Order: sequence, then C-alpha cells, then structure tokens
Amino acid sequence: MARAVAFEAMNSPSCGLDVHKDMIEACVIDGSGGKHRKTFGTMRQSLYALRDWILSLSCFHVLMESTGVYWIPVYEILEEAKGMDVGVGNAGKMKQVPGRPKTDKADADWIARLCMVGFILKSFVAGREYRELREYTRYHKKLVQERARQASRIEKLLQMNGFKLSSVLSDITGASGMKLLRVLCDKGSVTLAEVQGALHWRVKKSAQEIESAINGQIKQTSRLLLGKMLSRLERCEAEAAEIYKMMVGMSQSSRAQIEQLKGVPGIGELSAIYIIAEISADMSSFRTSRHIAAWAGLAPKDSESAGRLKSSRTKKANAYVKSILTECAWAATRARGTRLSNWYWRNAKRLGDKKAITAVARKLLVYIYAMLKSGEPYDDSLDAADTEKREAWKLDSARKIVEHRSNGAAAQKHPGNMQQGAAGPVSPLLRPETGAQPAAGAPAPPGPPKKRGRPRKEAGAAKGTASQLA
Repeated sequence: MARAVAFEAMNSPSCGLDVHKDMIEACVIDGSGGKHRKTFGTMRQSLYALRDWILSLSCFHVLMESTGVYWIPVYEILEEAKGMDVGVGNAGKMKQVPGRPKTDKADADWIARLCMVGFILKSFVAGREYRELREYTRYHKKLVQERARQASRIEKLLQMNGFKLSSVLSDITGASGMKLLRVLCDKGSVTLAEVQGALHWRVKKSAQEIESAINGQIKQTSRLLLGKMLSRLERCEAEAAEIYKMMVGMSQSSRAQIEQLKGVPGIGELSAIYIIAEISADMSSFRTSRHIAAWAGLAPKDSESAGRLKSSRTKKANAYVKSILTECAWAATRARGTRLSNWYWRNAKRLGDKKAITAVARKLLVYIYAMLKSGEPYDDSLDAADTEKREAWKLDSARKIVEHRSNGAAAQKHPGNMQQGAAGPVSPLLRPETGAQPAAGAPAPPGPPKKRGRPRKEAGAAKGTASQLA
C-alpha cells in the first residue's frame, strides 16, 4: 500500500487564492494543519475584507492562481500590507493532480499546500511604477500597430482605384505622401504643379514619374472613405506622440538605466523605455542571465530522451519583451563592425534567418542583464577586438586558399605529371582519343560527363513534327 509522503512546511501558515472575474476562493492552512475557507467578491471593499481576513489569521504568505488581468487589483491591495509575501503562480504548473476533485475550494486548498511547501516558483512581477509605465508602453505599441494597419488600408484603397503611389514613394504616409493624399481627397485628382509643390527634396523619383503613377480620377465614394482613413491615421499619430511624452516623463526615475541601454547597438530611446517597462531596472529577481532569457522565451528548451535531442524550440512567454528585442536585433545586424552583427552574418546561412535573429535577441538580453546588474556601460572595445579577429581570420583563410591553389598548379607542372615526359610515352588509358584499346582486365577510361535534365529532341524529329502539324 502506498504511503503518504510528508513534506516540511516552509511557509506556515499559508494562503491559496483561486481568483476569478467575480469571485475569489480563499483557503488558509495554519501551522497545525487546520483549514480556514472563505469566498470573497472582487469589488474593492471585498478585496480589503480579504486582506483583513488573511491578516487576522496571522498569515503572511499568499499564493494566487489567475489568468488574464484579474490578479492585478488583488495583488496591489495585498502588497500594501506590511510584511506580506504575495506571489502569482503559473497556472500551467499548478494543475490539479489526478484523483483530486476539481472544484474552486479544492483548487484553493491545493494552491495553499503548494505555497506551504514552496513547490511553485513565483512568476516575476515588476514594481508598481514599472507596471504603470508598462500600461503606457503597451498602449503605445497598439497605437503604432493600428497606424500601420491604417496605412495598409489606405494603400489597398489606392490600388483598387488604380493609383500606384507606393510604386514611386517608399512611404505613402510620409510628408510628401500625406500632401498628395490630401489633394486627392479634396479634388479627386492631382496636377503636375501640385505634385511638384508637394514633393520633399529627398524624394528620388521625378515629379513626372509620380504624376503618371497617380494620374486619374478617384471616385466620390472612395474620396469620402479616404478622408476618414486619413483622419484616423492622424489621430493615431497624435495619440502616439502624446503617450510617448507621458512615457518619457514617467521613466525619469530610470533615466540612468535608459541612457545605459541606448549605448547597445540596435537600441534607441523608445526601445530602451519599452525594455525597462517590461523587465524593470532591478535584476535581483533573476539569478542568472539564463533565467531571464527563459522568462522572456528566448532560450531553447531542453527536450532530450535516450540521448537524442527532440526539440529545441523556444517557448511562449512575454510576447512584448520578445517582440521588441527581436526588432532591436534586426537593427543591430545592420550596424556593421559589432559583435552582434558579426555573429549574425557568420551563422545566418547555417541556422536560418529566424533562428539566427532569435539568438541575437537572446544575446541582447544577456548584455542588458549584465549591464543593469553591474551598472557598467556597453564596452565598444570588445566590438573592435571582435572585428579585428574576424578580419584576421578572413585574411588567414584567403592566404590558405592561395597557397593551396599555387601548390596544385605546381603539382600539375611537375614532369612526372606531364602527359609526355622522360619516363616514356603516355599510357593509352590516359589518351582515349587515339583509338588504342585498353589491355585486358584494365578499367575502362572515363567517358564524357552525363548531362542532367530531360534530353532534348533532335532537330530532324522536331522539324518532322512541325511539318506534320503544318
């Protein structure tokens, strides 16, 4: 008969919370094993009552399970209590074991037991100021994405009406493109003089080429729709600019860390604010760089059985920090003469673009972790040393290739390798064009190389077929 295994209580008493949209199931297990259960609502008064009830039982260790954003108000109210240790567990790792009933009360009891024995690692939760900044950065990202979608809708409308503006302008929503679109929206057509007045001096195409690309008359219904799209696009740009100013003001407490990150290739002002909002400036929550890489979903997972590696795919994790680091990695690959770009162009062909850029994003996060933890800036001298090492390797490889080719040419010119030399006439095997027959048992001389692909029809057969058809 199986025996129950007793575990030492690390956190006693402990509280488990099963958080839902409209109700919270709470269970507190005290030091003697007694259970105290109670159900609370999710209104603010109920959350304060939950905190007072937990404190009345002398419980300072709370672990909750929730999906979505329902845990945030509960966490913020509980963390206000002095000495309260609040954690959010991964719902996927807190599943019920087989044989136990699946109810809200049973879930709260199971979470409390996991909290007591310390089996569940708490998810990373940034400080309050970073969580507030994160709300603005994520909304700013949504506005930028909405602007890109609106620009695509405008391009689709122009193509449906036969206007090829994107064929002559790299950005139809730039300064020149917006002026031309406004003229189209107001008049329905554009003249050459209006095109010349709207073009910026950096536009490469001539005014005649642009005028021919948008020569025509747009329909009245499409003009009205184009006006609505342009207004929506301008509103998105104005809101994004306003949110950006607020983000800069909220991130002043982390200005030193933001300036520190801007020294890394591929990271600018906006990217640094995004990264700080997601991972915060305090790296004490992550023991090593491997932990933060795994949390961000940039580390390959370990899946090995019987000595065979099954899969090394990255897992789904924080999509925001992963996407911004990937964008920064693409920008870093274009900054030549750095460790990141050298590594990418050295391994992209072998790994593929997607795997290589994910690896560069992971390297970026490792650099960021080391810089924020030590407080030191990015060291450009390492990039110069890596570039010199790469150039030296290229020169050495070229020297070896030249030496190999020169040695091969010298070997071909050696008298022993000539077709006619002092050793006597060349064997008939080496001269199949003379018509001499090889000796019995000797291997046949190599014939002409075989042609690949389907054999072509003969000229006579082709002509005959043509004549028959005629």
